[in-house]
Amino acid sequence: MASVRPPRRFVLTLLATLVAGSSILAVMPGAVAEPRPTLRQAQARVATLHHEAEVATERYNEVRLQMVDVQRELVQVTKRLKQAKAEVGGMQAAMGQMAAASYKSGGVDMAMQLMFADDPQAFLEQATALDQLSRRQGVTLRRITAARQQLAQDRLVVDQQRDRLAALQSQLRAEKSTIEDRIARAESVVASLRAADRARLEAARRAAVSDALAARGDAPRASRTTLRTGGGGGSYTGPASGRAAVAVSTAYAQLGDPYVYGAAGPNAFDCSGLTSFAWAAAGVSLPHSSSAQYGSGPHVSRSALQPGDLVFFYSPISHVGIYIGGGKMIDAPHPGTSVRITAISQLPYSGAVRP
Repeated sequence: MASVRPPRRFVLTLLATLVAGSSILAVMPGAVAEPRPTLRQAQARVATLHHEAEVATERYNEVRLQMVDVQRELVQVTKRLKQAKAEVGGMQAAMGQMAAASYKSGGVDMAMQLMFADDPQAFLEQATALDQLSRRQGVTLRRITAARQQLAQDRLVVDQQRDRLAALQSQLRAEKSTIEDRIARAESVVASLRAADRARLEAARRAAVSDALAARGDAPRASRTTLRTGGGGGSYTGPASGRAAVAVSTAYAQLGDPYVYGAAGPNAFDCSGLTSFAWAAAGVSLPHSSSAQYGSGPHVSRSALQPGDLVFFYSPISHVGIYIGGGKMIDAPHPGTSVRITAISQLPYSGAVRP
């Protein structure tokens, strides 16, 4: 039985209707565009992005520490390589001089030379000298062989250190790219909010900075890295003494300063930059890395915390603050914020170290 084709006019009408319908869908507001996030959704997303940026920041800091070590080792081994080259060159020159001296007697057998010598005694004295020269040649040859082996080893170490440094530089660029990407994405989330919601976030940020400045007493910059034992809101009057009191007081003096990744003062900080800056004022050197700081001193239990102790968070560790007593710490939280006072219970606690 033959199939029945629909009329051509019907097919054209149907196609026109489908095309028109798809065009309407394409221009309908909200048909494909994602709805704006609510303020709460935006805050949660921004918090996640900022935490990822901070994690990458601490990896960035750790890579920088490794690069310093590799660069120091590279300088040392390059110096050793230069010395080894000079030593081998000097021994080779001495060996050449001895070889030339040993051929002055010619290639005739020593017994034949003694038989035909005009002065046998003089010849024997010369032969003794040549024998000593031969022994010295053997010693020098062994030294040259050992020096060449050391030279080859030093060259290999230099190449390895250069390769390692190049790999670390590549990793540093990758971490920097991650940090900047997360910050940019967080800014994009905020920018997508309604104007009123953006205003609320900005007001909250300003209030946090204002509270931090009030807590430190808004001390002049010139006095903010010195120990203050009384007076305004930024003064430390707790139980700490000695170096711990200096470190805590210095941390108080930075309240309100902005978080900037890789920064360690005096005007901006990341988390480990703040703690290393505070303890440096007390004469204690700490590495600029939260994970490295975790291994920088004896660990203390949470129940035994004292002001000045370093408190660490997350697993793997990616955040550090300085304990000030009463279950609180001073820390530089993440991009978009400033140095603040907060409860240690607000973050997933990992441990503590007493510098």
